[in-house]
Amino acid sequence: MSTPSKLHRLCVFMTPADEEQFSDAVRTSLPAVRFVDATQQPETLTPEFRSSLSECAGPHVTLVDTSIISESMFHRDLVVPHPSGQGWVYAIVGAGLASLVRSRSDDDGLRNGELRASVPEEDSRTAEYVRDLMRVARTGGRGVFAVDPMTKIVAPRAERSFVAWPDAASRFGAKDAPLLTNGPTAWFTVER
Repeated sequence: MSTPSKLHRLCVFMTPADEEQFSDAVRTSLPAVRFVDATQQPETLTPEFRSSLSECAGPHVTLVDTSIISESMFHRDLVVPHPSGQGWVYAIVGAGLASLVRSRSDDDGLRNGELRASVPEEDSRTAEYVRDLMRVARTGGRGVFAVDPMTKIVAPRAERSFVAWPDAASRFGAKDAPLLTNGPTAWFTVER
């Protein structure tokens, strides 16, 4: 039987410049956090812990709070050989773990990424870590407003589960040509 858990999720619009700012903000507020790139499988024997998102190339990055789970515990308990026999895979849910699915370019616009974590009910340390991580993401970002694609009418309130970081907001968040997207008919602006 699995342990009941709570999903924490925040949709984020970030460019590479925003990711660097986010990395700096995470290092300042949560200095024990390291970044693990899920795509390093061919060239490393085990996942390498990085100090910045800019050191990670793949679309999915795990943020590990090493004050909760050390690098050696992570490798021992959460990493297994890839079923193909080449490389490895690791758990993306567990104590001290959060995930970032990166934003990506999408037809001249920017499609949102997601910062998320599944926290077991009894795991107060991971719950606190995730709360702090989400606070960092919200503090650095701006609220976004949904735009009706047919009428171009902007919603009166910002979306609670979306933020755009400064570079994404300035490059893609204009009201007259919103290029922040969650899909073909879900557009957002930072301007009200």
